[in-house]
Amino acid sequence: MIGATTAFFAATVGLAQNDIKRVIAYSTCSQLGYMFFACGVGAYGAAIFHLFTHAFFKALAVPGRGLGHPRDASDEQDMRKMGGLCEAIKVTTPS
Repeated sequence: MIGATTAFFAATVGLAQNDIKRVIAYSTCSQLGYMFFACGVGAYGAAIFHLFTHAFFKALAVPGRGLGHPRDASDEQDMRKMGGLCEAIKVTTPS
């Protein structure tokens, strides 16, 4: 029950955030809740598998959160100000 509650609560709080770092942090807490839930029901293999897949996803997602942004996104953390990538690289945008 603790894992399921943690997963639901962290995901819900993460939906209300605008700061990219807070969203990533709450997303990680939510995924840890899923892992604890899996351990609680005895699915240890699934929990470890999810731990590794989540680690590899975060290892690729966190450094790439601002890559390719048309504006200087190095200091920007507000997700409401991010976007516009389709206009910047029209060659790769699906038509």
